[in-house]
Amino acid sequence: AREKMAAKPFNQQPNPAQASSSASLQARLASANESSWIKIGAICDMMNELDKAAVAYEYSLRHNPYNIQTLTAIANIFRKRESWAKAAEYLQRAVKADPNNGETWATLAYTYLLSDDLQNAYTAYQHALFHLPNPKDSQVWYGIGMLYERCGSFEHAEEAFSGVLKMDPHSDKKPEILFRLGTIYKQTAKYMQSLECFRCIVNAPPAPRTGADVWLQMGHIYELQKDYDKAMEAYQNGMKENSSHPKLLQHVAWLRLLDSPYQNVGHAIHLLVKAAELDPNDAQTWYILGRCQVGTREFSKAHYAYQQAVYRDERNPTLWCSIGILYYRIGQYKEALDAYSKAIRFNPYMAAVWYNLGTLYESCKQPPDAKDAYQHALELDQDNMHIRERLHRLQLAAEKPGLNLEDLPALPAVMEPVPIRALEGLVTPQPLHTPLVEPARGPDGPGALHASMAPMLLDAVKSQMQGGSLGAAAAEVGRKLETDPLLRMADAAALGSHAKGGGVGGPGPGSLLSGDVSALPGGLGAPPLSQAAPSLP
Repeated sequence: AREKMAAKPFNQQPNPAQASSSASLQARLASANESSWIKIGAICDMMNELDKAAVAYEYSLRHNPYNIQTLTAIANIFRKRESWAKAAEYLQRAVKADPNNGETWATLAYTYLLSDDLQNAYTAYQHALFHLPNPKDSQVWYGIGMLYERCGSFEHAEEAFSGVLKMDPHSDKKPEILFRLGTIYKQTAKYMQSLECFRCIVNAPPAPRTGADVWLQMGHIYELQKDYDKAMEAYQNGMKENSSHPKLLQHVAWLRLLDSPYQNVGHAIHLLVKAAELDPNDAQTWYILGRCQVGTREFSKAHYAYQQAVYRDERNPTLWCSIGILYYRIGQYKEALDAYSKAIRFNPYMAAVWYNLGTLYESCKQPPDAKDAYQHALELDQDNMHIRERLHRLQLAAEKPGLNLEDLPALPAVMEPVPIRALEGLVTPQPLHTPLVEPARGPDGPGALHASMAPMLLDAVKSQMQGGSLGAAAAEVGRKLETDPLLRMADAAALGSHAKGGGVGGPGPGSLLSGDVSALPGGLGAPPLSQAAPSLP
């Protein structure tokens, strides 16, 4: 027997039955390990030990990289952390493992939505609706409604949200849906339907919103309908719930500035100051406050308010137009030109800024450039009689050089992009009665703006308006502004080289950069916005 055993070769192949049994044992062991790690991960997840749960799920994936349950569980952990990119990464692996799983597609779509990846969210929702056994899933259609709302497709969003309420009338998301429907109806001017939605939830608003938020929406609807009594009543109801709600304070202040029985500029300023203290990151509050302070001739405070608004919304053309008006009112024409240029760069379709540019050219005795600016303003606002009258007076001055324009009624020196009736009588108008005599041309001429600026702006914008390309127009304007040496005023060094010039092209009383603020109206001693604010592209 020993001889027979010794004669047996040691490299004999194993029994196939034994090999199969060993492989089966290994597979069962791997499956058991996978299952154990999944259970450990689930327990850690329930205990809110998210780091340990993620590690456990990763160990599970070592045994089965295509386990949809595990991939989805890890994705949910990253969603709780608002790490949308990582969550989408694991969900993408899950849909690759099972492309026909509609629920996973729906989860991936909602994750894309939360990360503002709207195009991928749309595609994922298409897959979800195709693969779900029942496409009338209220959760899916809630996400689709949010997608349409984000895209500004309010009609489709309304249809989706209304469908959710029909599919599941007792949905836990009903208050949230009613709030969203209310805002959609408000934006589409369906005010009665909007009010109905808000009335349903004013006593039980969806978290994290409060009753004050709902009263704010209702008051705004009444305000849009010019029903100022009901608007003020709604705002006051909201203030009873939260007297320190910054948006409510802002809206009550705005109501105090409208042509209404509640008009009170001083109270409006008080409310806006309080709102800015409660929420200093709201650019709109700072902007309205600056407008009020310009109206009350508190130019230093207005400068500070506009500066705060620029820090928070630096590409707002309305803001830059108003900043230009502030500088124009205190006689700092270079800074006014800079601000108007930025407003045109961000939106060349505002009639107000072109009108203001025209009055700026008139102040610097450049009637041809003023005429070009007024003509462009008239193209954008053909019913504006002030623009027509300014063009008419330029023509009269050209035909009759000895004409005394002081005998003509004064016209507004500036035009705000958002008129505030309560402030119109507070600032003394600045009529331009100086003789319209063309000065020496060129950047060194006395009081002259750069002679090529108006044609450059006008030609670029007009050519693009005919083609209907707003983006190209803005890009062209921006490019030409940046290549004009006089207009690169956002650079502090460029500003410093003109620090002692009060006019736009020549020497004069000190500007804000000169350090001499004694000659400035209102005692404005801060640096100009174009230097203090973040430089713009």
